[in-house]
Amino acid sequence: MRQLAYLSLLLLAASAVLGCPKELPPELPADELYRIGLEKFERRDWNGTIEAMQRFVMTDPGAARVDSAQLLTGEAYFNQKQYLTAAAEFLRLAQDRPAGRLADLARYRACESYYELSPRPELDQEFTEQAINECRAVVLLYPGSPYAESAVQRVLELTNRIARKYYLNGVYYYRRKAYDSAIVYLEYMLETYRGSEVEPEALLKLYEAYVKLGYTDEADRTRNRLLRDYPDSPEARELRGNSPVR
Repeated sequence: MRQLAYLSLLLLAASAVLGCPKELPPELPADELYRIGLEKFERRDWNGTIEAMQRFVMTDPGAARVDSAQLLTGEAYFNQKQYLTAAAEFLRLAQDRPAGRLADLARYRACESYYELSPRPELDQEFTEQAINECRAVVLLYPGSPYAESAVQRVLELTNRIARKYYLNGVYYYRRKAYDSAIVYLEYMLETYRGSEVEPEALLKLYEAYVKLGYTDEADRTRNRLLRDYPDSPEARELRGNSPVR
């Protein structure tokens, strides 16, 4: 029995050693590194993909498949949820070879990487802004790209997220009766992110802030804009029964 137990332990130890990831042997030719990288990517071995593809690029930086290697490196980081590193890899490809066949895809994947980092509206929106910039770059630099339409949709979604952040800032100050500060945020949002999905809510809150401060002309102008631009919105229905301030 003891012998069997001992043999079992040896087998477990051997399997553990065999299962440990190993670095690629040195001096592999570029073609072999690329082949190994593809194989590891297909097997979802992300660390192995990164190692093989990065070594391929270093071994033969002028190879025709360098673009693909860099893209797959970014995808491997993305699949590990290392979105910031993925974005850096995608952007390096897009910026180093802006006329390359994968440049538009690399830009779009950079946008997607920052999109994954974009937080809830009430938090800092730095990554949201970066995602918007990269998706806009796809549309502006590669208008015929198959990714352009998706990039436009991302821009709309992310712009609404930022607009909501400014709206929430305005609501925050309104609730604390700091109406002047609320007006600053709401006016900025309505001017900068015109047409966002939160615009009817922002117009109603801006109207209410003007009323609180007795700014009758501004209140009536905001009321008219809400009724004109969003006549079927819940916010317009709320105001429709009310008379103008004066």
